[in-house]
Amino acid sequence: MFFSRRMEWKVKKEGSSAMMRVQFWGDRGSVPAPLTGAAVQQKVRDALIGYAAKREQYPELDADAYMRSLPVSAVSTYGGNTSCVEVCCDDTRLVLDMGTGIRPLGNSLFGEMLKNRGLDITFLVSHVHWDHIQGLPFFGPLYINKETGIKNTWNFYGGTNWMQTVEVCLHGQMDPPNFPVSWDEIAAITHKIDPHSLYDMKQFEVGPVKVKTRKLNHPQETYGFRIEYDGKVFAYTTDNEPFDPSNPDPRLLELCRGADVWVTDSQYLKSIYEGKEGGVPRHGWGHSYPEAVAATAVLGDVHRTVLFHYDPASSDERIEQMQSICQGLLESGQTAIAAKEGLVIEV
Repeated sequence: MFFSRRMEWKVKKEGSSAMMRVQFWGDRGSVPAPLTGAAVQQKVRDALIGYAAKREQYPELDADAYMRSLPVSAVSTYGGNTSCVEVCCDDTRLVLDMGTGIRPLGNSLFGEMLKNRGLDITFLVSHVHWDHIQGLPFFGPLYINKETGIKNTWNFYGGTNWMQTVEVCLHGQMDPPNFPVSWDEIAAITHKIDPHSLYDMKQFEVGPVKVKTRKLNHPQETYGFRIEYDGKVFAYTTDNEPFDPSNPDPRLLELCRGADVWVTDSQYLKSIYEGKEGGVPRHGWGHSYPEAVAATAVLGDVHRTVLFHYDPASSDERIEQMQSICQGLLESGQTAIAAKEGLVIEV
């Protein structure tokens, strides 16, 4: 079952009128991976040939109905932008990571920003590898001058053992000659920028939302997040390598236990991770695969597991293969979903 073809998935949680809304703006790892023109042409060609064959059997078959019957890999794509997930808990907005997916997110917020005369966003930065921060310089609302009367507030939460603070790390990627607009210029025109340091097991609140961090198993300091709001639980653990798939990391379980939605790293097939395919083992690279994800989801009693942070070499067909593997290892009542740009999950 390909939930991402539907683009929106609503689940009402009993006893609550509050809403947690999760939207995916980027789901790739390492580097952006847009479809090539040749890949698009092949999808179109295959769909046309398939439709023509079906029409011979069913002359009244509607083209749109036929397209809806196909998996994402046949008629669309899971996306090419790097990590960025928006979580809105009613009026409180958190953005997890700032990969290239943050550019379309920013473009979508201009109307709200103008209407409310400003935005207040909390950015939770798992770590500062490029695929998790490279979109920030292209986040349009960042460039709105406070003298226009627009009062934007940006709260950045990042690690403490990056040799530099989160603010210095973000500062560095925009300093000339790396980028034509420096961080100092942004800071001068912005209403408020408020950086915060993270550490393992830190707990804090963003308005009515509770956030807990745990350090993950990834080269250099990386954090996962557990977000709780009105009885709803969202967990985000991108860039994490399993120590032992049969005995999941207690820190990982702590973050995802009982989660309504758990978004987690599933960069490789197990055969690629182990080096049986693709030339070299990926041990120590800091990423996971569907079998390890499923083992944690089962022990953690996770309701919906969302595979995320796909390798740039993974095709749409491979992503569906990973989703199928994970789903096959879950227990009754548990669901595995493949993250797709534009996918919305409401709890």
